[in-house]
Amino acid sequence: MPKPTHLWLLGLSGSGKSTVGPLLAKKLSLPFIDSDERIVQNAKLSIPQIFAQGGEKEFRHRESGIIAQLAASAASVIACGGGVVLDPQNRIALSQSGLRIYLQADLPLLSRRLAHSSDRPLLPPDQIYPKLVEQLAERKKWYEESEIQIPIGTDSPEQICGKIL
Repeated sequence: MPKPTHLWLLGLSGSGKSTVGPLLAKKLSLPFIDSDERIVQNAKLSIPQIFAQGGEKEFRHRESGIIAQLAASAASVIACGGGVVLDPQNRIALSQSGLRIYLQADLPLLSRRLAHSSDRPLLPPDQIYPKLVEQLAERKKWYEESEIQIPIGTDSPEQICGKIL
């Protein structure tokens, strides 16, 4: 696979973007960036703190700023937050600056993976499955615009990398 400018990893929370990303980056000799980690670094606040102070609107504003910066930066593999596709400007930046890779996961698998997660403000522990259903309904059409779509099933991160490459 020739090296594009960026490889943008997309998908719902728990789909493996932050796990597959570093492996993929290493195989391609590219840096790996997690957009949520970059937001936290820049804000000097955790994601729950950002949500507590300014709600989802503030988080999405910060996310869009990071995506614009990353789109204009050197080639890299970038794990994006699950909701990055909600903003039309983000979708344009992603499509114009690299390849979008959608990691498709079944909702029951994601629900199991996220069952003990406490740092996801949009996925309260007692509502994980219904919230995932709602998020997928809202985001699927944009995820499916991705140039590469990988059903992850029960594949290991290494196997998913192999499918991408």
